[in-house]
Amino acid sequence: MTRSTASKMADTAKDTAKEVTETAKAKASVKAEAAKEEVASRVAEQADNFREASTAFEGNDLASDAVKYLGDNLAHAASAVRDMDLTHIQQDVTHFARRNPLVFFGGAAALGFLAARAMKASERAGAVATAPDRHNYPGVPENQAAYPDQNARRWGYS
Repeated sequence: MTRSTASKMADTAKDTAKEVTETAKAKASVKAEAAKEEVASRVAEQADNFREASTAFEGNDLASDAVKYLGDNLAHAASAVRDMDLTHIQQDVTHFARRNPLVFFGGAAALGFLAARAMKASERAGAVATAPDRHNYPGVPENQAAYPDQNARRWGYS
């Protein structure tokens, strides 16, 4: 293989890698924009819910104003999310992480911990929601009705 052939192959490989990188960045950007719009939409929906809820506090102006204030702030946050430039945010996060690595990684660890706790709690909530109640097992004490598999033989339901 000659040097010119090897050079052409290297250039072709670089061009292909550059195209793949640009395609991946474009796809990631599209997905990030869609996610950003979804977040903004949900926040705006919650803002509307708060504004509607403020009418439920008739006779309590302080509570009504507080809930309406929360709704207005959420609406402002939704528009701020829609107006965000993802490239600028990425640069800000990168600069912050470089200046404060301990805070950044500590925050990331804390967020991971909170996410794990939230997932675990949602699993427990799902399990409790699907557990049979004591009405399905008449005569079984309430504290044992939540665990019918363990107590089914004892109470004659197996």
